[in-house]
Amino acid sequence: IRNGIDPAPSHALDQGQRQELRASLGLGLGIGSAPLIGLFGRLAPWKGQHVLVTALERLPEAHALLVGDALFGEQAYRDALLAQVARLGLAGRVHLTGFRSDVPQLMQLCDVVAHTSTAPEPFGRVIIEAMLAGRPVVASAAGGPVEIVEHGQSGLLVPPGDPAALAAALAELLDQPARAEALAAAGRQRALREFSLATMLRRLDQVLLAELAPAAPPLAAATG
Repeated sequence: IRNGIDPAPSHALDQGQRQELRASLGLGLGIGSAPLIGLFGRLAPWKGQHVLVTALERLPEAHALLVGDALFGEQAYRDALLAQVARLGLAGRVHLTGFRSDVPQLMQLCDVVAHTSTAPEPFGRVIIEAMLAGRPVVASAAGGPVEIVEHGQSGLLVPPGDPAALAAALAELLDQPARAEALAAAGRQRALREFSLATMLRRLDQVLLAELAPAAPPLAAATG
C-alpha cells in the first residue's frame, strides 16, 4: 500500500497572493516573470541540490528556489552549496529559503518542481506534493520516483546526478508551456487516483477486511 497524501493543502493561490509571496522571497519586480524551478527537501549531499545548481548554468534565464535547510550535521554541505553558487556566479538566481511551513503555496510559485536525489529515494513524497499542487515534475529515475512518475505522461525522469540531462528536461518544460501544463494536469490526476489519503485508506480497509474475513470451511465439511 503506497503512502497517501491529503490534497487539501494544495488550494490554488490567486494572483495577488502569488505576487505577495514572491515579493516576500525577494522574487519581486527585478526578477519579473523569470522561470522558477523549485527544489524542496533538506540540504544534504544525496538530495542533490548541487546537481540543480550545476544545471542552472545551462538555463541562463531561470532561477532556483531551494526550500529546506541542513540537518543531521550536514551544515558543511550547505556551506559547500553556497560556495558553489558563488563560484558559478549564480548568487542572484539561487534563492535559499530555509525551512518553511507553506510548501504547497511555494510550489505554486514554481514553473517546474525538480527532484534531484543522487541515490534511490525510498519513496518521494515531495513529488506527489508537487503533482497535487498542479506543477510539472522532473525527477531522478531511481527508487520510488520510477513508480510515481510515468515518464513522458505524468512527468519526466532523468538519470540521477546528471546535470546535463536535468537541464535538458527542465528546458523542455520551460520552453513548451503547453506540454508542461499537460504533464502537470496528468500528474495531478495520477496523484489523486493513486497516492491520495483516501486511496491509501480504502486500500488499507480492503487488506484488513480480507485478513479478518472468516476462513472458508474445509471442502469435506462444506460438502458433508
